Parts: sequence; structure tokens; C-alpha cells
Amino acid sequence: MQSPNRDRRNPACLALCLAALILVSPVLAQNATFSINENGTGYSAVIEVTDSDRFQFTKPGYLGEGVPITVRDIRVTGDLGEISYEEQRNSEITFPTGDYMISYDGDLDGHSFSGLFTKPYNVTVYLPDVFNVDNPLLGYISQGGSVSHKENQTIITWEGTRYAEVRFYDEDRMVILIAFGTIWLTLMIILLFGYYSMRVSSRE
Repeated sequence: MQSPNRDRRNPACLALCLAALILVSPVLAQNATFSINENGTGYSAVIEVTDSDRFQFTKPGYLGEGVPITVRDIRVTGDLGEISYEEQRNSEITFPTGDYMISYDGDLDGHSFSGLFTKPYNVTVYLPDVFNVDNPLLGYISQGGSVSHKENQTIITWEGTRYAEVRFYDEDRMVILIAFGTIWLTLMIILLFGYYSMRVSSRE
């Protein structure tokens, strides 16, 4: 007669365990930090890996798949300092299994950064104060990202994400957007005025 009670408790325990895992997952996420260069053409990265023996440098493809990229100045650092690694095919490096910080430099194209991760990461992107992301016509931040401003830089953060994307712009692009919008607005006013004048003339 007690088995039905046990059967009812098992799903409840399972639900509690799943809820606990969901709550602690952002805490357990590893950290990845990206600092955009002043000229917006490159970045420096520091990525944490735990209990790992390899790492692949990738970016998101058109279908969301990982596409290998070429990076520079790779360093793998552990508790005892910098360690050696071996370069493999498809922009992958291997090293003794352990916990490390991997730092490297990469290139950007078109004032846009994106990162793809095989597990949840706490991601931070630092933008110099010459760039901005606030205008939705020029800037973009992928889902879950939050923006703050501190010490002459913009900081975008995600918690427990597998994908992060930032599209940023400088003052010159804002000026171009304003000029383009002004020209189109002027043309629309001229066309509307001409159309209105023709309607008035036809009625007379």
C-alpha cells in the first residue's frame, strides 16, 4: 500500500533536482572575456576551460555551425604558469588535461563580433568609448545581453549563454545615418508637395 506514495514522491524529487540544476547552471558556467580594439578591427580574448585537453577557435556560420577561424598570439596558462600546446587541424589546439585560461587575438570584419560556445559561458565584451550599440538601426546585441557603461567603455554581458553577438558603430556611421535620413525625408517632402500641388491644380 506504500508503493503509490513512493511513486508520487519520485517525480517530485526529480522536479526538485532539475530546478536546482537550472538555478545553479549560470554559477557553474565558465567565463569568456573579449576586449574590442580601439580601431574596431580586432579583439583580445581570454577564455576559461576546465577539465579539458583541447580547444577549437571558431565563429558561428550561416546555419549556426562552428566555423574554424585563424587567431594569433595563443597562450595557454595553468596554475603553474604558461604551458606548451600542439596545433592540430581546423584551428584546434591540444594540451594535457586540466583547467586553463586560453588567451589569443582575433580579427573582426565590419564592426561585428560573434562567439559560439560548446557549453554555457558567462560572456563579457568590452567596447571602447568610441563605439556604441544603443541605436537599433546600427547596433545589435543578441538575446540575453545586458549593457552597462563604466570607465569610458561599454560593457555587454551574458550569463550562461552558448552564443553571443554584438554589432557596434562609431560616430561617423551615426553621421552618415542622419545624413541619409535627412536626404530621404527631404525627397519625401518634395514629392508630397508636388503631388498635393497637382491635385489642387486639377481641381481648379
